[in-house]
Amino acid sequence: MNKQALFNFIVQKEARSITVERSFSAPLDPVWAAWTEADILCHWWAPKPYACVIKSLDFREGGRWLYYMEGPTGDRHHCFFDYETVRPKTFFSGNDGFCDDAGIFNKTMPRMKWESHFSEEGGSTLVRIRIHFNTADDLDKVIQMGFKEGFTMGLEQLDALLKHQSS
Repeated sequence: MNKQALFNFIVQKEARSITVERSFSAPLDPVWAAWTEADILCHWWAPKPYACVIKSLDFREGGRWLYYMEGPTGDRHHCFFDYETVRPKTFFSGNDGFCDDAGIFNKTMPRMKWESHFSEEGGSTLVRIRIHFNTADDLDKVIQMGFKEGFTMGLEQLDALLKHQSS
């Protein structure tokens, strides 16, 4: 019998943060790889019907992930993630935001700081993410853009990918 996956999405407006907790019925190694290796990450990151196209991924402290999400009509939303701290298989943090196709930050859009924790217990892996925003307006803007729905879809796609890998 499969254990029900944990999923929490907690918005704390006064702290200008979102906390997401999601468990996966998979060991730590494949979950970590799915967040840190381009050939796996691109298969689940963008919510359907969008596709994630990774231009570059340099997963290390000081490295950068540059990608875009492309819609079925060809619209593209360019994004980046600048890695600050990397502790293999337990934690990574960094800043992300929207940018142009050359990776230049779009100052009219919110920028977010992510802290991503990974832990394994009994063959399952818990991913706990805390996302910090500079202002309450930035937090509201990301929520209004559909972040909860889109990120939830991506995490469900990751869950399906992990289940497929283990079968």
